[in-house]
Amino acid sequence: MNPYVSFGLAMCGIVGISLFLTAYMAVVFNRRAKSDLLESLRPLAILMDGDVDLDDARAAGRYKGHIATGRAANAPQGLGRIFLTSVIDGAGGKPWTYTARRPKEADRAVDVSMIGPNETSNESLQESIGRIALPLLAAPGWLKIDYDPTAGHLQLTRRMETRRDIPAPDTFMTYLEALVAIAGINRESQHPEP
Repeated sequence: MNPYVSFGLAMCGIVGISLFLTAYMAVVFNRRAKSDLLESLRPLAILMDGDVDLDDARAAGRYKGHIATGRAANAPQGLGRIFLTSVIDGAGGKPWTYTARRPKEADRAVDVSMIGPNETSNESLQESIGRIALPLLAAPGWLKIDYDPTAGHLQLTRRMETRRDIPAPDTFMTYLEALVAIAGINRESQHPEP
């Protein structure tokens, strides 16, 4: 047999085996990733008496009368991954966004900003939200809470350190409790009593 033909057949065999092994590893890793995701999201779904959607990386259900979800997603502009916790509370009114950033340096203050409606009550919406949100930001990093009256949801966003950085059930419950409390504050601020 011609050595060039033998070499060509051997290379085709190596390429075929490599393609088979690559496809096998992709299937195994995909199954493992979905299994890990299900293991992380199932306790959150149980907390809300709901279910898990692996295609959306989401646990959904009800919490204290609110439709609630927890979902891992890609950050806007592709800058890592974020975890979104939301409750539906259609209070109407105007949208707002509250953001808090805790720097790595312990001696620096937390940077807080808010874009949203002007408050007419004695106590500002930002201060009320801050009392609830700032304890959630114990370590350096950031969190964002926003209200969208069109969708009728309050949403807490935080950065995920790794793809498996889905909050534990007690942390997730703390997020839900915070959002339910903020929903009440938002409702009062959007419709102040005369």
